[in-house]
Amino acid sequence: MTLSTRTFRHAHAAHADWQELTRRVSAQLAAREPAGDSTLVAGLGLLYVTEDLSDRLQAIAAELGQRFPGVRWVGAAAHGVCAGGAEYAGEPALVAMICELPADSWRVFSATQRLSAIDDARSAAPRASSALVHADSRGTTIGESIAGLARHLGTDFLFGGLVGGARSRGPQLAGSVVNGGLSGVAFGEQVRLLSRITQGCAAISREHVVSSCTAHYIETLDERPALDVLLDDLDVPRPARESRDGEEILRALPAERLAQGLMIGFAPAGAARSIGLGDYVVRNVLGIDPQNRVLAVSTTPRAGDRAMFCTRDQQAARVDLVRICTELREELEAGALNVLGAHYVSCVARGEQLFGAAGAELEIVAHNLGAVPLVGFFANGEIAGDRIYGYTGVLTLFVEERYGTRR
Repeated sequence: MTLSTRTFRHAHAAHADWQELTRRVSAQLAAREPAGDSTLVAGLGLLYVTEDLSDRLQAIAAELGQRFPGVRWVGAAAHGVCAGGAEYAGEPALVAMICELPADSWRVFSATQRLSAIDDARSAAPRASSALVHADSRGTTIGESIAGLARHLGTDFLFGGLVGGARSRGPQLAGSVVNGGLSGVAFGEQVRLLSRITQGCAAISREHVVSSCTAHYIETLDERPALDVLLDDLDVPRPARESRDGEEILRALPAERLAQGLMIGFAPAGAARSIGLGDYVVRNVLGIDPQNRVLAVSTTPRAGDRAMFCTRDQQAARVDLVRICTELREELEAGALNVLGAHYVSCVARGEQLFGAAGAELEIVAHNLGAVPLVGFFANGEIAGDRIYGYTGVLTLFVEERYGTRR
């Protein structure tokens, strides 16, 4: 089968007036049409707005729908958005990308539909092999919902994130506005994707095993009291290490070393081992119990999990982002693949906060992969596979074989 090279185009802008903002983005998208006629453009549209425009998401999609009637728009309102080498937060901003994909290669789904609608028997759409997922960050069972979606689709190739911001729940767009639950796009095998996850933390301890835990509390690591293990790893002086005074212990912690916070990464007992944090899911250490020597964490660990203390680290984040870009570039070369477009989801604690300047994170991607069309957003949790991560970035490339030939 021959698949001709498809056009992916992206646009972005910030402006206080949502209508002017939409016009600017529309003009950028239309300018990329050689024939100058936006009615010829058809495919999937990805649309993300900052939370300042949460209540305008439907209106913006409608305006874009009039300008590009052959495009179906999917997206969400988020804390921040990104495109190319730019990122926006704290101001009204919009990013959009039109993906010219075969009409029978993708299907939109949302929480208001039965999941079976993804595999609509009335269409020629093949069984889903991957999916872009937007999820309500305030959902109480969102982890179970994502795992359930992966089971339903028959694939664990999910990518996306938890949407919303500090002031808004984060409406989602799946043809029309959806509030709550999951929404997104399921792709058939005709749509070829490559994806990687990058960590934003550096390990500050060796690996341990959770030997006992209850709810959100780690009681023992390596059969030792969890707090004692942490204090040993941080080289806390012995008097404070043996203290039952919480304030004394906290004062003795290495403040400079933990300036970017104290976290702990978890990996299932049977997961493959990798260098550094690898596939660890990083969560915050919330508190200590100096009497019972217990740690409180922002997840529910399981006995047998591997665990490693860590902290946010700019240099480690830069190195790891370069690593995944290098891996993707090597995979592109090995498979004789072209990049059509890219999608990026980054943690709200990354971006300018971690990399030191607005757009610096995206500039690393562009420097290593070239100026490919890219859009994405800053999430309250990043989805990769059937898991929700934290402090990470999820970079996904839409690709095709060079010269348009499929094997």
